[in-house]
Amino acid sequence: MSKQIQITNGPSREELFDGLRLFAEKREVSFIVVDNGRQMTLPVTMRSIQAEDGSGHSWNITGHITVKSLLKVGATVTVNALFAGMKTQSFKAYFSTKDRKGIITLE
Repeated sequence: MSKQIQITNGPSREELFDGLRLFAEKREVSFIVVDNGRQMTLPVTMRSIQAEDGSGHSWNITGHITVKSLLKVGATVTVNALFAGMKTQSFKAYFSTKDRKGIITLE
């Protein structure tokens, strides 16, 4: 079962694309999220960015979040990640750089 986390604030378009451009350096991009009623910062590593529409502001993103970061902020980690001893959790996200809001879906 997938888990969704609400993004309430995030990076600018330039910061978002820098995260992808500097993937080899393991550059993290931070999103402010709300999970279980708590607001927190969640660093992610970008794997891909795709235009969601033609606006230049809406993006479909994939990447990884460390399980340690998810546990630290109190987010629910998928059972597969915990039992497999995984160090990262894959995610998909929709993010708007216009209003800096979106949704992270843990896979």
